[in-house]
Amino acid sequence: MKIICDGLDLSDAVLKVSKALGVKKTNPVLEGIYLKAKGDTLTLIATDTELTIEKTIRAEVFMEGETVVTGKYFAEFVKKLENEQVELSLADESLLKIKYSDSESEMQCFSAEEFPRIDKRINENFFTMKQSDFKKLINMTVFACSQDDSRPILKGVLFEIADAKATAVALDGFRLALARANVSGFSAEMKAIIPSRTLSEIVRLLDKDEEEIKVTLNKNTLMVENGGTTLISRLLEGEFINYKQIIPTEFVTDVRVNKKVLETSVERASVLARTDRIGIVKFDIKENCMYVIAKSEIGNVNEPVNVNMEGKDILIAFNAKYITEFLKTAEDDFIRIFLNSPIAPCVIKPVNGENYLYLVLPVRINA
Repeated sequence: MKIICDGLDLSDAVLKVSKALGVKKTNPVLEGIYLKAKGDTLTLIATDTELTIEKTIRAEVFMEGETVVTGKYFAEFVKKLENEQVELSLADESLLKIKYSDSESEMQCFSAEEFPRIDKRINENFFTMKQSDFKKLINMTVFACSQDDSRPILKGVLFEIADAKATAVALDGFRLALARANVSGFSAEMKAIIPSRTLSEIVRLLDKDEEEIKVTLNKNTLMVENGGTTLISRLLEGEFINYKQIIPTEFVTDVRVNKKVLETSVERASVLARTDRIGIVKFDIKENCMYVIAKSEIGNVNEPVNVNMEGKDILIAFNAKYITEFLKTAEDDFIRIFLNSPIAPCVIKPVNGENYLYLVLPVRINA
């Protein structure tokens, strides 16, 4: 193998694929980046067998070939070569020569035969939608995924495609985030549970909001292609929780509030609430006013926020983190908060439409 490529292109490609590098794997080749020179391109691939990212860049290929370099060190090294023309060549099967300016370095490598083969024949089902809409679905749900390994199915987002709409749902046992958006095309009604890590990496790939993304699915695999980058991921297998049964439909208190005003008030209260183990913020809602309250060893806050209220007065407490994480994702000027009692789930929706819903469990307190 012998090629010359632009250092910035190489560094950008290595940065993208390195997100899929294996960490402390029993098979050391999974800590490597596969390089393949063919035609007029250089293809780079990294995988930990759960997530695979492939990136192709232009290159002047003098001799076709393939190898695997240690991903972490290769990434750090080529980051320092962004302003150079870089020549890569194999001295032998275990040594990669890297030439730049008047310098030359060498790096140990693995045989390409040891690297797992990547199957890109993923074409059973698909859906397409605007990149901006897909990113919004992810951003409004992925934060509510569980981090607990004991319930792996909840470490992903459920995607349901039906009636020309995509519905995304995530929950962790304390809160539930749901978002909806239109799809421009789909092959059939389908469901898939996509790992949160995969979705976070897809967001990094999408840089043209008005263009479309095509998500291709098999029974247990997902593939996304965008701008010379291909991402392949295993889907989570198993039954997702029946989220529709969790969401209440009747409420005794309905509050309309300016989202930004509430967000900044809760953020200020969170500063003092942080010293508490849970970080509790209370909402005392009465007479068209919501008092945002936090008390701790270092101080207290009690801020009035104007609201439009229908129904019964209520005092309810939440983990401040669960409120602020949602409010940061909502783009509406005003939101509606629906309540039943200090111990019943709270539901937040837009004032108009049904494009998202957030449910959060309160913290039991002594009033």
